[in-house]
Amino acid sequence: MSTTVSIKVRREVVELADKMVRYGLARSRSHAFNILIEKGLNEVVREVGFWEQVYRDVEELEKSGFRIAHGRLSKMLEEERH
Repeated sequence: MSTTVSIKVRREVVELADKMVRYGLARSRSHAFNILIEKGLNEVVREVGFWEQVYRDVEELEKSGFRIAHGRLSKMLEEERH
């Protein structure tokens, strides 16, 4: 299901979307923006997956009693991401 939203983007992004339509890479500007978002989305999904795994690994280390000599890794990671 699609939802309509209004956003402001740089002129260069609009021009890129228009070129995607012109060259047949997208059916419409809307389709072009969706492609741009989804291709960017894949990178974000990979990054989030990496950090989810890091947090799971830290939790497992803590459960097993492992302690980091220089502080709490999970706390450091949490502070870094905020």
